[in-house]
Amino acid sequence: MNKKRLQRLGVVCMAAAMVLTTVSFPRVAKAEGETSTQTDAATSTEQEAGKVLMQVDPTVLQARAMCNSQQDPHHGSDGPKEWAFDTENHWWHSRWTGTKPASEDTINATVRPWIGSGFGQAILLKKVTYQGRGGNANANNSIKNYSLYYADTKKTTPDSSDWILAERGSFTESSEAQEIVLDQAVTATHFKLVAESTINWDQSQDKSTCAKEIKVYAEDTLNLTVTAPVNGNVLQNVINEAFDETVATVKDTSENPIDTSAAIMNDDGTFGGQIANVDDSKLNALTGTKPFMIRMKVKLNSAATKDHILINRGGEPYQIAYGKDGTASRIKFQMCDTSGTWHETKVCVTGKIGQEIDILALYTGTTMGLWVDGGRCDDYSNQGHNTNPNSSYTMKTGTVNALKIGEVGLPASIKSMQVVKDIGTITNTANYNTEVIPAFNRGNRLLDLRVVEGMKDHQYTLTSKWTKDGVDVTEAANADGTQNYSAVVTATPTESLVFTEDSMPQMLKVNVDGTKIIEDVPVTNSSVDENGVLTITYNFEKMFIGGSLRMDHGDIYDQTSMRYGYDFTLPDGATFVGCEWYYGTSADNLTNSLIPDSTKYITNPDNKGEQVYRSNIVFTNIGKANYKSNVYSRILVKYTLNGKSYSKMGSFIDTRTVKEVAESIANSDNASDKQKRYANGILATISK
Repeated sequence: MNKKRLQRLGVVCMAAAMVLTTVSFPRVAKAEGETSTQTDAATSTEQEAGKVLMQVDPTVLQARAMCNSQQDPHHGSDGPKEWAFDTENHWWHSRWTGTKPASEDTINATVRPWIGSGFGQAILLKKVTYQGRGGNANANNSIKNYSLYYADTKKTTPDSSDWILAERGSFTESSEAQEIVLDQAVTATHFKLVAESTINWDQSQDKSTCAKEIKVYAEDTLNLTVTAPVNGNVLQNVINEAFDETVATVKDTSENPIDTSAAIMNDDGTFGGQIANVDDSKLNALTGTKPFMIRMKVKLNSAATKDHILINRGGEPYQIAYGKDGTASRIKFQMCDTSGTWHETKVCVTGKIGQEIDILALYTGTTMGLWVDGGRCDDYSNQGHNTNPNSSYTMKTGTVNALKIGEVGLPASIKSMQVVKDIGTITNTANYNTEVIPAFNRGNRLLDLRVVEGMKDHQYTLTSKWTKDGVDVTEAANADGTQNYSAVVTATPTESLVFTEDSMPQMLKVNVDGTKIIEDVPVTNSSVDENGVLTITYNFEKMFIGGSLRMDHGDIYDQTSMRYGYDFTLPDGATFVGCEWYYGTSADNLTNSLIPDSTKYITNPDNKGEQVYRSNIVFTNIGKANYKSNVYSRILVKYTLNGKSYSKMGSFIDTRTVKEVAESIANSDNASDKQKRYANGILATISK
């Protein structure tokens, strides 16, 4: 800490004539006594400015826990699905002993164990944390390679077709919590974490995995703008950035997405129309001999009266269609071999008109399979590669290697569609739930069309108020620059969400001059109560102690330097980082800023106490033509506490003129003869 005292202020001048003039002085301002660079503190938990995280209440996750295998009844510290979401020293563990109920999967190298839960509401899923067993030998059965899925559904328990892959990755061998952070938050009602492999991975024996203290976080925007008090003006309400009203759109969320702008959204969250004539070259990877799957959710709005394309890629070719076969409405999967012969398999859907169905088509490289809602028609269940397709159900070859999705007038609408490759070796007679679906989930997505609808409202409610010296004031109260003010904002999460201490926002915006100068600054304080309610405070404090003149130019009076002095305190344990100033030639246009690399300061100025800091800004080389012109400034004080950055601002836009300060010095009983002589020299120059 620098104990050297700054040059004593000549006289504290409290006059404040609001004269709107212009003044121009190059390189006008500097913080007195600049030194080396200091930087703001930051932590890994600090969010991007304007973003905030909320945690899904662990008790909600416990109540809605789901898995496909669990050690129930528990065996020692290995137990049921709920144990993945509490803070006790035990784990959810996939079953390794006892009788397996019919509701649980048989875990093997293909069917992997997973743990998940529902949120009780739609959230913007951003982060999941996972904790396994301890390191070294104790890490056995902790997840190594994972797949994170989410669902966005009104169902209490998602169907297999509802799950969407969000992220794949791996955890290290650690007893510490590890994070999965999505690049882009997704609207979700459920999640599940699949253990693709574990620390002690063995293809033939790796059947067990575990998890404890899984936490789930939602992202939202909390982009507050506080209008700083301006003396005499009405205190303004704190503004929070509203969500843009979004409409549902169709997007290809796979790599190198295709153009989906031609899709037409329907009121029921499906899309119709036709997507064609787009760059679909990524689908060239499907050569006609490599295995792939196509999966889609389709709503059958009415019975088919003719044949319609759901997806077609012409002469490659493959096609899924909805049409009429005799008297029955059917979904048909068709392919053409290298000799030009069409092959097909189909499922009757006459009893599903008006419903949303889940279609999955499999090409093994040589044979075909087709399921609707996990089942097949009896008359086609064993015909995986029919070489005598019904001619009344017209094949539509289309343009060679030209993708076509949907048709105008299609009596069905599409909810989602995925094309995946790299599904491994699988037969068209494989078990749908235990082999086909896991193979689909493992596949790499070439096409992933989904209806995307953003959140239309915040996941919390917001209230705000002003306090003056700790007492609540009305919204209509006028600001008084001699008082201390705080803008206090309270954010209450909705339903199953809570704010936590490690996810509190660190930044907000301050409208410095009440008009157009808006700065991103650290908050003054943020806290979370026992109910997960967040309170954010920004303080405006009276720090200005007055103006003085520096006698930099000796007996030359046609230019001078004017100093503004500021005294302030910091919270116990805080470390001073520095000051910034915003200044200009009118109170409503503080267009200039001084952001020094560091700010020198003293403590205990004028014996005010060791907790009091003093820093100055100096406006240099003010010419005599501007001695009657006001200079306006507002201070920002920055500090750190417990590794995080904070700030507060002056409660007033401070202003003085050289003339005012010189007159105060000349008339002061406390000024020295030298100081009075200098002040009178300035005043004499003004009168000439």
